[in-house]
Amino acid sequence: MTFEAIQAEQAAALQARSVELSCASLGGSVRSFSDEWFADAVNLIKPGPAVSLKGQFGPKGALYDGWETRRHNPDYDWVILRLAPAGGGRISGFDVDTTTFNGNEVPAFKIYGLWSEQPDVEENSDQLVDGGLTETSFTHVKLHMIPDGGISRFRVYGQVDLPPVGTGLSEIVVPKHPELNSLDLAHMLNGARHFGVGSNLLLPGRGKDMGDGWETKRSRTPGHRDWVVVQLAEPGVLSSVDIDTLHFLGNFPESCEIHGCLYEGSELIPPSHDDLHAETWFPLVSRTKLGPGRIHNVDVIPTGQQRVTSHVRLTMHPDGGIKRLRVYGRRAKELFKAGIDLSSPAVLASLPPVPRANAEQEVPQVTHATSLTPHNFAPYGEVVMVPPADHPAPGGLKRVNQDTASKHCELAHVVHAYPEHERVQTNVHVYTASPT
Repeated sequence: MTFEAIQAEQAAALQARSVELSCASLGGSVRSFSDEWFADAVNLIKPGPAVSLKGQFGPKGALYDGWETRRHNPDYDWVILRLAPAGGGRISGFDVDTTTFNGNEVPAFKIYGLWSEQPDVEENSDQLVDGGLTETSFTHVKLHMIPDGGISRFRVYGQVDLPPVGTGLSEIVVPKHPELNSLDLAHMLNGARHFGVGSNLLLPGRGKDMGDGWETKRSRTPGHRDWVVVQLAEPGVLSSVDIDTLHFLGNFPESCEIHGCLYEGSELIPPSHDDLHAETWFPLVSRTKLGPGRIHNVDVIPTGQQRVTSHVRLTMHPDGGIKRLRVYGRRAKELFKAGIDLSSPAVLASLPPVPRANAEQEVPQVTHATSLTPHNFAPYGEVVMVPPADHPAPGGLKRVNQDTASKHCELAHVVHAYPEHERVQTNVHVYTASPT
């Protein structure tokens, strides 16, 4: 289908109701390109606006925060992006940004889309499908730069499709009974959506600072509360939630509560918090006291586990900041296909319990002080230190830097949200150097 240019105020509305499917911080990636002589194609999907590098030069000429190719291309240059969601997404619009290029910006462009189960696809436009709106899903997008030049950022906006059964983020797979699989139905990359505020609540990972959470202004009114409504990836039978207050140490909410509803209306957005009758929202998590900088894992109350939920409403009392919201449950559609009666609380109550995705191992009780070593601390986590000789680092000991230092390898592993197919892992090492 054909996409039309829109004004700035329309672009803001597009961004507010969409997910940036191509963003590198969500897992989008550049798979291949025709040329990147002057500036790297990966810059196209960097988060944040492009910055001016005016007056800075490298071996190949002026530096640019964007993608720039060589001159005098008789046809076009191209780049293929893999969108972030595992199951692809429906595209609602694009942002082709040339703000950092003046005189060498691309004069024209064309965009193609493709749905493929493979992360890499061949550069062959005959195999790519032109256009795309809400009825068609895509996993890859190909951008043609006609004929050559520079583009600062390329944003692909749309809605995330729920990944196929067994491939969702944080999905716990039950062999031979896929209907009993559970996953985070409030994760943006599983297809969840927010309304109005709190979009950061659904992002991958735990973020880097207080700026990528949901924080409200201080309230002075007795009984004040703030709230956000999240549309789950699809209706589900819920089991537990995580409320994460990481980085909110002096400004976390005093408490919070969570309600759910099964909304079957024709409007895109369900009725708001105060417009619904009391019986429309049913309790999932009763009012729970929160603490600073940690994940609060709370079971959904029994009556909540016996109903199908399409939307959740998180209410904080009276105000403050929450980093992430995770809502774990089973897909209602898969339960229904397996012949399970979703209208019967007794049937839903009889389903086997859902194992926790982040279940903590049993920690032994310590009744006296002991030395802090990686071995002694193993039940609680990892220690970054020069390990003792009798318990070397998990990755071993290496002599490095022209034999002037010892490297204690892989003392700790950094939790990340990269797609599994990227095969990446960040490790923490410690070096002890000798004077030369």
